[in-house]
Amino acid sequence: MRLTRPRPPSSAHRHRQRGDILLVTMVFLLLCLLGLIGAMRDTMVETAQAGNNLARQRDTQVADLATQYIRNQILADVPAGTPLAMAPLLTSQPWWRQVPATSAAKPPDWQTCNKNGDPANRCGPVTLTAGTQALPYTALVAVQPTGRTDPNSPQCNAGNGMAQAVYYAVFVHVQEAGGATAVNTESVYQACEQLL
Repeated sequence: MRLTRPRPPSSAHRHRQRGDILLVTMVFLLLCLLGLIGAMRDTMVETAQAGNNLARQRDTQVADLATQYIRNQILADVPAGTPLAMAPLLTSQPWWRQVPATSAAKPPDWQTCNKNGDPANRCGPVTLTAGTQALPYTALVAVQPTGRTDPNSPQCNAGNGMAQAVYYAVFVHVQEAGGATAVNTESVYQACEQLL
């Protein structure tokens, strides 16, 4: 019996095997690349969302500053016990909305209310500062009566029945200087006014 050595595979067969391995490797690399692109996209979206959330938080804090500014302005311009609607220093402010006390308090159209000639639909800008530096925000404010009162408010009459709590809506719109984010807030200001 004669022993024969097996013949080596032909060169065409070897090249085909190497081509198969190369194809599998390329498909694997393509899948890895697609997975990497998807992960990078998710990371970029999450980073953008976190940045927008942080910007909105800052906008809300600036809106709180605007609300405090309005409160301080009311306290400075209105003698204690005087109805806000009867204080000329207050009602001449561009952010004071002259509406009947029975009308529903609704936020203004922030696009058209600034310098609006209609006293029932106007709002006014407020310059906000931190120390002596102006903050890079645009703040628009509108204040109007809500029509709600509380003659039994313990904060106002302290048992003597001479004053009542009158509530005013304070609307604030704050936008970054670049216009990337904005926030709208609404709060209620309670004024103690003498019963007429």
